[in-house]
Amino acid sequence: MNSTPVGFSGQPAAARPITLPNDFGKPIAMTASLVAEDIHFSTATGLLTVEKLYRTAQGRVGYGIIAASGECRERRAYTLDDQGETVVCDNGAYAVELPVDDLYELLAMALQAEDALKTVGEHAQFSVAVNED
Repeated sequence: MNSTPVGFSGQPAAARPITLPNDFGKPIAMTASLVAEDIHFSTATGLLTVEKLYRTAQGRVGYGIIAASGECRERRAYTLDDQGETVVCDNGAYAVELPVDDLYELLAMALQAEDALKTVGEHAQFSVAVNED
């Protein structure tokens, strides 16, 4: 599932108070609108991943990801705050200010990692739904 949530009027969802759970730092709280969400299940690994992306009226971005397999669960939350030439990234434990170009390079390196490539490949895999011909 990959969607951009909208209300009954067809307009983007209204801002509301949210708290993103985080096992690796403080939970992230903000008043924001849900921009996108994705739910993915890997039949190869048995891993269920739920991702949600939020945006505040000021442009601050909140990202929450929950990955679960069997009895194991991991919840992570991040905020990205655009400061113009830099972005402040906060994971609830540490805040890092990075130049925008360095952030892009860091994300590219993460995608090039072998495990990340497998995950990206899983997200790009499409098949006919059970109820479709």
